[in-house]
Amino acid sequence: MEFLYSDDPIIACSSGGQSNTAIAIIRLSGFSDISLLNKFFNIDLTNIKSRFAYFCKIIDKDEIVDEIIFTYFIGPNSYNGENILELSVHGNVFNIEKIINLFVLNSNFRQANPGEFTYRALKNKKLSLFQVEGLDLLLNASSPFSLKQGFSLLSGKLQESYTSLYNSFLNHKSSVELSIDFYEDIGEEQSQIQLKDSLSLLMSSIENLKRRINRDSMNLVSPDITLVGLPNAGKSSLFNKLLSEDRAIISNIAGTTRDFISEKIRIGDTYFNLTDTAGVRDSENIIESEGIRRALSLINKSFYKILVINPFEFSKDFFQELRDINFDLILFSHSDRDGFETNVDIIKDLIKEYFIINGPIEPTKFGPIGANNNGPIEPIYDGPIGPKTIVSIGASLINSKNDVTKCIENLVNSKYLDVSSKEPIIIERHIELINRISLLSSNYSSLLSSEDDISIISSELNIVGHCISELIGIVSPDDVLHNIFDNFCIGK
Repeated sequence: MEFLYSDDPIIACSSGGQSNTAIAIIRLSGFSDISLLNKFFNIDLTNIKSRFAYFCKIIDKDEIVDEIIFTYFIGPNSYNGENILELSVHGNVFNIEKIINLFVLNSNFRQANPGEFTYRALKNKKLSLFQVEGLDLLLNASSPFSLKQGFSLLSGKLQESYTSLYNSFLNHKSSVELSIDFYEDIGEEQSQIQLKDSLSLLMSSIENLKRRINRDSMNLVSPDITLVGLPNAGKSSLFNKLLSEDRAIISNIAGTTRDFISEKIRIGDTYFNLTDTAGVRDSENIIESEGIRRALSLINKSFYKILVINPFEFSKDFFQELRDINFDLILFSHSDRDGFETNVDIIKDLIKEYFIINGPIEPTKFGPIGANNNGPIEPIYDGPIGPKTIVSIGASLINSKNDVTKCIENLVNSKYLDVSSKEPIIIERHIELINRISLLSSNYSSLLSSEDDISIISSELNIVGHCISELIGIVSPDDVLHNIFDNFCIGK
């Protein structure tokens, strides 16, 4: 991302660049003097006022290119602190491209990279790193919850919690320095009391943030529903049923799905990535083996994990392969075949053998959701047994007399609402740093109780402080900025 170090004048379409729209907005930024752009307009730009809208024509020599409305924002009182000219043009994609090329080919403007306008706002201190991350979340939100947390970051609400952590750190650091510089004045007993109290406050602040992180937190931004199972388990049939279309190829030939297939599906107010994976088995086929490897990787990272079992084709090796995965739903297929209930009873015993069970495996009953029996992909049992009864896999079993699509949608939506109601922290950078801060502070606390060398203690505390500074954006390594701006769209 060379643009991180570039001050060139830039231009980009901020809206409507991918398809025809009534109006598109083209932004120009980073120019030193607006009079340098006079040749592109049929009015004199020298005397225009900031933040006023003007109607005029864009011209290329003697040819009228478009009739537009523009607004001029003089830096530093602009979005990114630079001079910005916003052009509202007719939104045909060819017209947008023609206007951008006019400025690029006939002046020193270059096309902006994704997120470059916002990066300059960060560099010029118009936005904090928190606000940039909030804007990223806001622009890429797939649910009202993500949208809400994006606004929370953008408005600085979440930052208050992090600022409280930073203040607790500064308070403890002051106590350490006080014990070094004024030890004889305040005495050993008072010094120890201040150290203990300030450390307790710091650890409490860290623990409060740690409680807002759980295994599913980062998956709330772009949540996945992943189907996994042996070949011919019925995953592709279920995938098509949830989508209400024949998206995946269905066949009784093992290994038909060799790579994962993903489609967007809306459940409640949230968009999920529904993924059908390759059947998990030993395979000598290189392509199929890679698909199976990807399937296992996806299921481990997924927000909602569904295990589809064909009770007529299963193996202990298969359960052994999956025993460390926390499934949300176990779904038995081929319920139309004779001997289905007997085979399911056998598998239930295997589940008890390979997974930790808390309480009875038998489910409690739903009220009726529907009366449709949709054949072989349907399970036989009623209602969820859920995480409270099957602890390690958090599994649920549902009934063939119920509409399987509605049952799954209700279970997925219920989990999403439950996780998101706990005010989780969902940005991966924040989660990683809070976990690191928690570990470092724990090590530091142990050191403080056993180490007498104050220089060693101070050095370890500075390491904790550096992580906290990185969390709240005082320190912004280049790789962090790269990761953030990789998600931005062009023109923002």
